[in-house]
Amino acid sequence: MDRRIFRTLALTLLGCGLVAGRCLGQGDDPARAKTLTVEQAQELVKRPNAIRLSVLELSPDVAAVLGGYKGDVRFEALAALTPEAAALLAAIPGGLDLPKLTALPPAVAKALAAHKGRLSVGVNAITLEAAEALTTHAGVLDLGVTDITAESAAALARHPGPLALNNLRELTSLPLAERLGQQEYVSLGGVSSISAEIAKALCPPENRVKFKNHVHFAAGLTELPADTAAAIMAGRTHIFLGNLSSISDEAAEAWAGPFCNVRLFGLKTLTPAAAAALTKGSGIMDIRLFGPELSAETAAAIAKQITTGPARMIDLNGLKKLSSPELALAALRRYRQGPHSSLNGVVEVTEEVAKAIAECKENLSPLPGLGALTSAPVAAKYAAQPDDLIFRKLGFISDDVALALATHKGKIDLSALQSLSAVAAKAFAGHEGELRLDGLKEITDEAAAALAPAPGPVSLAGLAQASPAAVTALKANPKIALPAKLATP
Repeated sequence: MDRRIFRTLALTLLGCGLVAGRCLGQGDDPARAKTLTVEQAQELVKRPNAIRLSVLELSPDVAAVLGGYKGDVRFEALAALTPEAAALLAAIPGGLDLPKLTALPPAVAKALAAHKGRLSVGVNAITLEAAEALTTHAGVLDLGVTDITAESAAALARHPGPLALNNLRELTSLPLAERLGQQEYVSLGGVSSISAEIAKALCPPENRVKFKNHVHFAAGLTELPADTAAAIMAGRTHIFLGNLSSISDEAAEAWAGPFCNVRLFGLKTLTPAAAAALTKGSGIMDIRLFGPELSAETAAAIAKQITTGPARMIDLNGLKKLSSPELALAALRRYRQGPHSSLNGVVEVTEEVAKAIAECKENLSPLPGLGALTSAPVAAKYAAQPDDLIFRKLGFISDDVALALATHKGKIDLSALQSLSAVAAKAFAGHEGELRLDGLKEITDEAAAALAPAPGPVSLAGLAQASPAAVTALKANPKIALPAKLATP
């Protein structure tokens, strides 16, 4: 066959295949179709709970069918909507989500305002007329607006239901702030700064009583003057400021004392005075991404506040190195008090910290993230505690550490261990609980023979190399689990 003819035929077939594929795609899943027929819409509304649609345009006939759907409807790509279609969609009793809508004409806003459930519209700007039209909407109103005039803000302030304006870049309207302040949840992720006056409006003190200390405030603040901090604390008990990289001593002092769960995931610097103030009180101080290390002075300030009290639970899981014995004991003494009392991210401890842990007479929270454990006294300390002994990051342990760990009465998880000496294997063979050594890739004949009598379950799921003699010794104990390729003849 002539090459040109073959090429033309191949391209024709490919084109037909692509067209057929699109048609099949629409036929198989009308939710992914760019246009919908009435018949396809009728099939879609039979689906339970929620539907997500990829349509680029919407006829009134199709909108009428979708308006009878009983669940939530999200239009992933719809950029424009006619007033007639909007009025038909407003009949949907569930949530109506229009994240890609580029404009909101007043007539469309008026039609959508008749919707009784959650209404989410992704437009980044709104006219005064559209804002006024939405004041008759009674459900949750979620708008994607980034900028708003004072007049439009004042109009939205008259909306009777909960408002969500998470993309708003600036909030200077006192009426709108007062309206948002009446809500249990306020999220202003796009706002980088607010005045103390606006903060007071957003966080009225009576909210603490009204919502029984369950009032949330999230914002994209990058600066926090002390008077703004005081205003926020006065009326909000769950505060999330993920973009705040530093906090002044004065602002931190404004947050000392009252019950509050404070989350500052973006914090990069922390003075001793600020650390002590943020730790003081009840609730949680969550700086889980702070690290990899605290200065000695800041660590001492936190430790002192924890020791003397009152002290919030402080989440320091971002710390990689623990060099303060005082902080180590203060934090680890909060034994089994939940994730915010742990130091799970710590990979390394200094000799001074190891000595303090080993000598402590109380039960301590674990350090499961340690990448090295060279202190037999520390191993013995944790082995004596009743909880599971989990060190999933240890690639190597010395024989004396193995001997200490083997005295534990419960489960031992050393899933990252890369080698096992005969001495260590013999020690673990005397351990009565579950033992996980899933990181072990190979084992010597001597270690296999020493481990074989283990009375409790032993997992060697990662074992890849072992001599026939080693495999025979291990298989003789039915409680030792081997990979299928080694366990079967």
